[in-house]
Amino acid sequence: MAITAIKSVEEFDQLVLGSNDLAIVDFWAGWCEPCTVMRPEVEAVAEKLEGKVKFFSVDAEDKTLRPILLKEDVEGIPSMVFFKDGKMLDRIAGYKKADVLEALIKEVIK
Repeated sequence: MAITAIKSVEEFDQLVLGSNDLAIVDFWAGWCEPCTVMRPEVEAVAEKLEGKVKFFSVDAEDKTLRPILLKEDVEGIPSMVFFKDGKMLDRIAGYKKADVLEALIKEVIK
């Protein structure tokens, strides 16, 4: 699968903040209807852009991962946050179709 689930704060720091590549983190929760509807859209874009962008997911319900949400100021879900070289570049919130999501990502890649 083209999306890696983050399981700890340390893993987030290492894989996302420690990456020199563009890393996109999908913040979601199982109870969030827009998140579950958007998940196949995110997976499709992740597969299409595999090798160009690294995709990660953070379950907002996981209490051990809450420090990530607080540190990155994630106030609502679904949210996607774009990182490069350990710095936040951009963020988008709310449901997005695959074509819109892909276009937004390609703007950041440029």
